[in-house]
Amino acid sequence: MSCDHRPWQPGNAYFFSAHLRDQRSRLLVDHAQGLRLAFRVAQQARPFRLDAIVVLPDHLHGVWTLPAADDDGHRRWNQIQAIFDRQLPGMPPRAVLRRDRSARPLWHSSFREHRIVDGEDFLRHVAYVHENPVKHGHVRDAADWPYSSIHRRGRGKGPC
Repeated sequence: MSCDHRPWQPGNAYFFSAHLRDQRSRLLVDHAQGLRLAFRVAQQARPFRLDAIVVLPDHLHGVWTLPAADDDGHRRWNQIQAIFDRQLPGMPPRAVLRRDRSARPLWHSSFREHRIVDGEDFLRHVAYVHENPVKHGHVRDAADWPYSSIHRRGRGKGPC
């Protein structure tokens, strides 16, 4: 995978990955509805098109497209994290986590993203997203993983 680390650009598609600090965690699939809600709320506040996504127990991958007049992908991700974190039972608010350096944040600090360069690159990344549960040994067939946008293919919602 080649990465283009130029700043966010309006109207472009981006591949992204986010990981929990605890690699043994099942938090993302155990609270998948809360994560789905966080994406939906963030999308209403700052629109974007979610082209493909897969949620694994401890990380997620996706492809999203920003609106033509908007380059604020990082703020979107920060909002998704904050909404998700607030829904978890027993989690202190993010402000408390920031003040108390001994309290480790839920998410790994590096949110990785890079710009999709063309149609072929887009399709390659969507395939990578959808095949990730197979790569990690969760299922033999990507369509068997319930936390994936691969299921949208058959419902007339485009390639992903």
